[in-house]
Amino acid sequence: MHTYMMGYMKRLLLGAIFMMSGVGMVIAQDSVPEQPAQKPLVKAPFESGYFIADQTVSLPPAKTLEFVIQHDFGTIQQKWSDLWGIWGSSNIRLGMNYTITKNLEVGFGTTKVKRLQDFSLKYNIVRQRKGGFPLTITFFGDVAIDCRDKAFLGNNKLSSDLDYNSLVKDTAFRSSIKNQAVQNDTMYGLNYITYNQATGLKGANATDLSSLFDKTFKASYRFSYYAEFMFARRFCKEFSAQLGISWVHYNLVDMAEMANNHANGMKNDNISLSGIGRLKVSPQTSVMLSYSQPLFTYLNTAPWPNMGVGVEISTSTHTFQIFMTAANGLVPQETAMYNYNNPYNGYILLGFNITRLWTF
Repeated sequence: MHTYMMGYMKRLLLGAIFMMSGVGMVIAQDSVPEQPAQKPLVKAPFESGYFIADQTVSLPPAKTLEFVIQHDFGTIQQKWSDLWGIWGSSNIRLGMNYTITKNLEVGFGTTKVKRLQDFSLKYNIVRQRKGGFPLTITFFGDVAIDCRDKAFLGNNKLSSDLDYNSLVKDTAFRSSIKNQAVQNDTMYGLNYITYNQATGLKGANATDLSSLFDKTFKASYRFSYYAEFMFARRFCKEFSAQLGISWVHYNLVDMAEMANNHANGMKNDNISLSGIGRLKVSPQTSVMLSYSQPLFTYLNTAPWPNMGVGVEISTSTHTFQIFMTAANGLVPQETAMYNYNNPYNGYILLGFNITRLWTF
């Protein structure tokens, strides 16, 4: 009897414990606040990550490989003589980008002018949502390496009063340099000799040129940097717009040129504001407008602002853009720092961008 009662009491106690635990779990579940459902994403504001000479907030889907062709012709100033720039000097960039995740893209490109090799990263910080966050915010950055011969990157301007006797071994070349220094000063008011002038003088030789112009070269001179934050909104299915603010830095610049053109002492750096807008006129066709303005420059000197107008035709895997613009620098820091084409004086050119996507 005693054993029976002990077993009965154990079963009763265990049952009470299980009942209390169940009630506690139900109360705990009822006390946890219900998480609000996340608002759905708005469709990307742009069809491509490229927009004339600018970047956009848009990325291809995750695990997508993108091949890019960018081509700018010469300016239209020569008219018929070079078929409005089509036969003139051009700039070409080929690039490959890969979207690692839905928010992260890395890329590489090679450019004809200055033989620039660039490495880029683009990251979606936040996306626009229906009835939620109103903007898409993206960061884009790149590093470009100037792969020209170091003669273009070292000391390309030498003071006229430099002691050439100790640096130049060839007597004919030494005499030619002295004569050129006098001519520069008396005829042009210049107190320097350029590398291009020196190479064309009598007696010019590789050894003396290297002694004169390459002695200040550093590998860091090849590098330039670009960083931009972009803020975009898709206002409706027909219209999207974006604003961007960017910072540019060059390890090596022409100091004499920058002293004349750049205000506030920012010789190696610049900050630029940009705005782009897209209006869809059919499911596959859009009209494009862009404008960018370097801030730390004088209004009447280079680098000039860049502007563009064009048409974009897109499919699920291809985007084709044809446009008129001013700058021919296909890496963004070139546009912000070295745009010598003044659009207000009609220095504009024809260009196109092509992208092709492969999803893995």
